Amino acid sequence: MEQVQVLILGHGFVGQYLTELLSTNSVSYAATTTTGRDATIKWQFSGTDTDFSALPAAPFVVVMFPVNGATDADHLCHGYTTHYQTICPDYTPPRWILLGSTRAFTQTPSTKYTPPDTTLGGPRMDAEVRAIEKYNACVLNLVGLWGGARCPRGWARFYTKDRLRTRLNDRSLHLVHGADVARAILAVVRDRTINGRWLVSDQRVYDMLQIVLCDDRVRGLLSELLEEKDVQALLHATRVEDVELGTMCVTRRVDSSHFWDRAAIQPLYVYALDQPDPHVI
Repeated sequence: MEQVQVLILGHGFVGQYLTELLSTNSVSYAATTTTGRDATIKWQFSGTDTDFSALPAAPFVVVMFPVNGATDADHLCHGYTTHYQTICPDYTPPRWILLGSTRAFTQTPSTKYTPPDTTLGGPRMDAEVRAIEKYNACVLNLVGLWGGARCPRGWARFYTKDRLRTRLNDRSLHLVHGADVARAILAVVRDRTINGRWLVSDQRVYDMLQIVLCDDRVRGLLSELLEEKDVQALLHATRVEDVELGTMCVTRRVDSSHFWDRAAIQPLYVYALDQPDPHVI
């Protein structure tokens, strides 16, 4: 099978932006899905039973799906490398790039140097640590992804009264567009010295409440909550119209400046209410 420059395991949401960017920059790639749709390779990670023969050799492997546990990280990274070293003894182990979340980062603000809370990270965090320590991987821990149909104002449909009440205590929302994640991945491909763990966001903080109040149903839920004394005290208001909104009401919890400075690029796409997606595929 012909070698490609970048192998994408799990095409998914970010994959659509990454393949577009790689094509634009004349970087050869192959991508997998569990079904083989859209001209991808049909493949699925199955731990010790994984068959790597369908995958091409590549100097860079991007893992889009969650790897759960250090053992599975070994099965994936060692298994793929061993498969190709058996075929070609001179094969050099690939550069691994894993995508993760910022769920385990609870300090305010959290940066590249903030130790994650491993109890919140779960087995996925264990896999990331093993990939970094044993396979010299680069892990990009992402904040909330958006782009295309994945629009933050549409997330209002997920809010119940109880969920809204809980979120009022911390209205901070951090986002990154899928196209900027693709740019971050390409930056890592172009610079092999970007290793270890990095937090990735668009470097802004948004007011979740301001975004979801575009939905009349959520406005109704907030109106009901404002009948409660503790909510009135929290928001310093008794009516929805009097609730202060905007970035002055939230706290930055993620600072990803270390990554963008190291990569010598900056995020291009920011979210704005009532504005179209700035990058449409």
